[in-house]
Amino acid sequence: MSRLAELRAGDPRRLGSYLLAGRLGQGGQGVVFLGQTPAGAQVAIKLLHASVAADPEVRRRFLGEVEAVRRVAPFCTAQVLDASLEDDRPYIVSEYVDGVSLRDHVVAKGPRTGGSLDRLAIGTATALSAIHRAGVVHRDFKPGNVLLSLDGPRVIDFGVSRLMDSAATTNQIPVGTPAYLAPERIEGESAGPPADMYAWALTLAYTANGRHAYRADTYQEILARIVYGRPDLGTLTGRLREIVEACLARSPGERPRAEEVLSVLLGHEGLDVRDVLTSGARAAVDTTDPRAGVPAGNVSASGESDTLPIGPEESTPTTPGPEDAPRTGHPGRGRRRVARWQIAVAVLGVLAGVAGFGLWLRGAQSPGLAGTWTGSADHPSAGRVFPVEIKLAGEGDSAMRWGADLRCSGRLAGTSSAMVYTLDDVRGAECYPGTLRMFPSGGDADQAVIRVTRRGDTDVTYSGKVSRPS
Repeated sequence: MSRLAELRAGDPRRLGSYLLAGRLGQGGQGVVFLGQTPAGAQVAIKLLHASVAADPEVRRRFLGEVEAVRRVAPFCTAQVLDASLEDDRPYIVSEYVDGVSLRDHVVAKGPRTGGSLDRLAIGTATALSAIHRAGVVHRDFKPGNVLLSLDGPRVIDFGVSRLMDSAATTNQIPVGTPAYLAPERIEGESAGPPADMYAWALTLAYTANGRHAYRADTYQEILARIVYGRPDLGTLTGRLREIVEACLARSPGERPRAEEVLSVLLGHEGLDVRDVLTSGARAAVDTTDPRAGVPAGNVSASGESDTLPIGPEESTPTTPGPEDAPRTGHPGRGRRRVARWQIAVAVLGVLAGVAGFGLWLRGAQSPGLAGTWTGSADHPSAGRVFPVEIKLAGEGDSAMRWGADLRCSGRLAGTSSAMVYTLDDVRGAECYPGTLRMFPSGGDADQAVIRVTRRGDTDVTYSGKVSRPS
């Protein structure tokens, strides 16, 4: 378990419907708390600086960026579940990942090599592929924003820098950790996916060698070497070294895309993107606990502090768990809270037969229910919030995947009710067959509340909210 710091005198005890249990860390963007949903599931909540909520235009852009971030597919990422700008206390709620950061792991146990390094490369490339596919740029990829959990590596905070950037009225200073900025960002150009791949390459070099590829005594020297110097890739060899070198190309246009990198790492060139992401998430899982042997004070669900040691990523942090807790999630329009999901589930269960449901169902059926619905669900008894993906086919088999990194999968078969499906042929450890029910959400044909009941039970096992691209 992660070591929590006690709440301080000035800290809130509750944000919206979430109770706060303690501090996970603090950085330049805000404070990260361990929170709890009304159903008892643990989440990570990042309380941002109040200036984000001060300007109406900034608020509009911020909430728009939240929706973009929530479209990221849940492969090797920690999901954004909710966000709020109320009461001058803007915050982001994310899936809680109990794991040590890659940075702290390397500090405590040294560089990674062999299969361990390969899995790390595959997992992080998988995450960036999913992030970029959703039209999002991480902007602050670094060893501190990779958590090593029992489910494999998870990339966090791919939304926060983007959100903070959108909140800046004048943004001449690039958002991100200086030692992991691409040359074009240092020179004031906008951040695109190639900038993330540059940071990914530096992260892999750090992981393999235990030091930065542009090691120097000050950040100014590091930035100068990034722009004008040559990287020292140390012990990196073979195909992984070639990929890292390609990603460190001076020109953004010469760097490979994340999907290309992942395909090469997997040897799956030519496969469908979804197949590559699925293969990447599976290949990234390490059967050993990466936290073994790491000092308890360094185990965190959050990432690292913005205050980095000189010769970046090399000194043991002085705070128990830095700045940025896991975040990422799936789309929804407007704010999403677990409490509201549960209220909606209860109300819609009673009103499913009334005219509102009929109007929604006709609206949903006009383009057909076929499509990919993505979102997240709350499993109260397990104390978990996890991603869900539902693929409904107009004809033929439909399918559902759920759980951490969508490790559970099953076939959906229609019933006499248009919105009730039997979930069977289930695969995955501790994954069970049952019944899926979908109900309208806000009268929007592309949003729905889901309830899943485990076979043999009468009570709802987990519930949540999903949406599909309009």
